[in-house]
Amino acid sequence: MEIKNLLVGTNPYEKKIEKAERAEIAERVRGGSSETGDKVSLSEDATLRSVALRAAGTETDDRAERIAALRDQVRNGTYQPDNKKTAAGIVREDLSLII
Repeated sequence: MEIKNLLVGTNPYEKKIEKAERAEIAERVRGGSSETGDKVSLSEDATLRSVALRAAGTETDDRAERIAALRDQVRNGTYQPDNKKTAAGIVREDLSLII
């Protein structure tokens, strides 16, 4: 089954996870099992996507500082990229697409 994200800004997988988490908490509070026996299970891809989206939303201060420093270097014309590392990354990416 394929689920397409038709609504911008909403993630159907995240909503399912939140709903499942709420149901799990309610079940723990009740101290019993679900009366209906319903169970929500997500694929590994859906779980991974949800984790990635949450991680992307929590940007660390260190990353923000590095980005600001790079932005200043680019604006001042003092940014010196490592061409060998850039080339190696491009080749690595291309090889991963082929293999």
